[in-house]
Amino acid sequence: MGSLEQQQQQKSGWRKFLSYVGPGFLVSLAYHDPGNLETDLQAGASHRYELLWVVLIGIIFALIIQSLAANLGVSTGKHLSELCEAEDPRYAKYFLWLLAEVAVIAANIPKVIRIAFALNILFHISVWTGVLLTSLSTLLLLELKLDPKY
Repeated sequence: MGSLEQQQQQKSGWRKFLSYVGPGFLVSLAYHDPGNLETDLQAGASHRYELLWVVLIGIIFALIIQSLAANLGVSTGKHLSELCEAEDPRYAKYFLWLLAEVAVIAANIPKVIRIAFALNILFHISVWTGVLLTSLSTLLLLELKLDPKY
């Protein structure tokens, strides 16, 4: 009877593991925003697929990073930021935080520019004014979301 209980625990453990791995791999494939991935594929097609290998390498690295993050979470029960908080020295924490902020900014710059170009095409607003309007609207929405009255 003991081995039967162990088999059931192992089976439930595998089910639990697979319930975390499945979404992790889906997220890693969508690591490139689907809109950005489509744009990358279109750009690769228009340039005769010369740079399409860059998209492939990006997806492969995203798979590796998400797989390592899933392994870290399953084995320790904590996510990367919790472990960095517990293990890294103070200067490393600030450096990693700065890198994360730069990465978020770099990932969102194309979206801001796209909106600015759309405003330029639709309303003949200069691109710089469109960037400012987009930035201000983002800050306004963040303020409204943080305000408990709304």
